[in-house]
Amino acid sequence: MTIKTHHWVVSATVIGIVTAAVFAYGKTNGLVRTGAGYKAKVACSEVFLAGRNADDVLSGEFDDIDPLLDRIPVKIDPEKREAFASGPLGLGQAKAIFRDGYGCTLVNGGGVTSLPSLDPLVASAPWPEAPPVSGKALPHVDYAALDFALTNAFEKNRLNHRAVLVAVDGKIIAERYAEGFSKETSFLSWSAAKSVTATLVGAAVLEGLIDINDPAPVPEWQGDDERAAITWSNLLHMQSGLAFSEDYANPNSDVNRMLFHEPGAGAVAADQPLIHPPGTFWDYSSGTSNIIARALRQVLDDTGKDYYTFAQLAIYGPIGATSITMEPDASGANIGSSFIYATARDWARLGQLYLEDGVWNGAQLLPEGWINYVTAPAAATDNHYGAHFWLNRDGKDGRVRFVPGLPEGMYFMSGHEGQFVYIIPDKRMVIVRTGITRGEAPREAIVPLLEEIYTAVGATDETQTE
Repeated sequence: MTIKTHHWVVSATVIGIVTAAVFAYGKTNGLVRTGAGYKAKVACSEVFLAGRNADDVLSGEFDDIDPLLDRIPVKIDPEKREAFASGPLGLGQAKAIFRDGYGCTLVNGGGVTSLPSLDPLVASAPWPEAPPVSGKALPHVDYAALDFALTNAFEKNRLNHRAVLVAVDGKIIAERYAEGFSKETSFLSWSAAKSVTATLVGAAVLEGLIDINDPAPVPEWQGDDERAAITWSNLLHMQSGLAFSEDYANPNSDVNRMLFHEPGAGAVAADQPLIHPPGTFWDYSSGTSNIIARALRQVLDDTGKDYYTFAQLAIYGPIGATSITMEPDASGANIGSSFIYATARDWARLGQLYLEDGVWNGAQLLPEGWINYVTAPAAATDNHYGAHFWLNRDGKDGRVRFVPGLPEGMYFMSGHEGQFVYIIPDKRMVIVRTGITRGEAPREAIVPLLEEIYTAVGATDETQTE
């Protein structure tokens, strides 16, 4: 009996050790897979889409994030236009491939869905410019103050600005780039993509393809009366009521699985349970944006339209934003929460479209009233979020607006590490800022620069009467 008990104890101990080892392996593999997926995807896009030097990307793009990332090497294959990353002992392998017109895609699930060839957009008339010299200068702009603000921002560049562009009255009045970047460089959106996804919904509304008050057509919700009642508007306002973990520190969180592990981003989000009645609770969720992108793609497919071609014909082509590239997941759906690339000038064009109330060169590209819709605070928010746009409004109980020196009428696109498009109607101004600000909150860190730029531009007679 003693011997049998001894064997049982040894066996239980061995089982415990093996179980712990398997658990530790799974957790470690998940962690490394997230890191490898992130590095492979970003490296691929920065080299083959943004056109940056591979050595510059590999030596500096991933600094000051997590020591683990330093132990995940990335290999760039210029002939195949691929990036491959893998952790120690082969853990967490990830590969991203580049395709013309679509940028880079992580090969999750064993392969990627083929997509139709996209015709490149023809470059339109360049942005009008109003430099401080010549007769084109705007009389209400303090160019010296503007130059001082940008020079000071880029001189030491503590916040790692990459581009700052200022447009007033539809004319570029200032533009500054860090070394290694230029007006030809495409910049990653991160969550600024969410506002672009909303813009495409607006274009579909204009064509009568969508009613935002209707339930969104999501296959996973059929037969589930509660989730099937979630409307397009609930999703646009981040008030779907669905559970979603937007926790980037947890390698196995919903957002990390969605972006770096699974073949279909929208499917990960659509599978989540309902934990609040739709429309009653605000919860920022990148998954929500990918549900929208996937559902819009399905609506367009059902009417014989391709999602990517529709975006070109409805918005990008008309406004001359020829650099915009929407990157898909392995299933072929655009990752509408996070992965859109464009030059600073084309990000400004998107902002200008909103400043012009959805009209470009006399053509109505967004529905009348769309700008009022996206800038009205979502019901369950503290006045800080509209329909996939952030708002600069004071809170209901004393919360101060994001940029105190700018008016409440300003609203903006916002992305991770400081990708911003600020739309400022009272001075007919658009400000684009891209960069990598780490170690502090970008939204607060660049406030002084924004306030300096805003102050350097006076009100015109037209804006004073608005």
